[in-house]
Amino acid sequence: MANSKPEQVLEAIKALLVTVPGAKIERNTAVPEKIPSGGLIVLRDGDPGEPETALGGFGGAYYSHDVEVELYVEEGDAMARDAAFDTLVQLVGAVLQTDPTLGGLAFGMTYGRPEVDTEAVAGAAAIKTGTITVTVEYETASPLG
Repeated sequence: MANSKPEQVLEAIKALLVTVPGAKIERNTAVPEKIPSGGLIVLRDGDPGEPETALGGFGGAYYSHDVEVELYVEEGDAMARDAAFDTLVQLVGAVLQTDPTLGGLAFGMTYGRPEVDTEAVAGAAAIKTGTITVTVEYETASPLG
């Protein structure tokens, strides 16, 4: 059986993120204790929301699926950490722009700058984190996928 449309969309986003140079990409994983030097990107399935259907129930179901892309950078120096994080954000934006329709799976996607936080780690370098919400608009044959 073929993957559902939401699963295809998530795999297409992951395939784009894998092209970010130097970063490690994972999906729906717990954050490890050590962040790789090139940064860590965790793709979360997010929330597809409630489906919208055409009047009379004819046709497919339309989704505005909010997918979360979490970014993690670990550096001891605040300036280096900020620069590495900004570079990672720009690289993620660049790869997402290469295929906004995900090979025809989606009508398009929108996203903005991440919500950012810095987490202190006892005895280790601080971790700068951010979550980019990517909203993907797509249609499925049925509300289940």
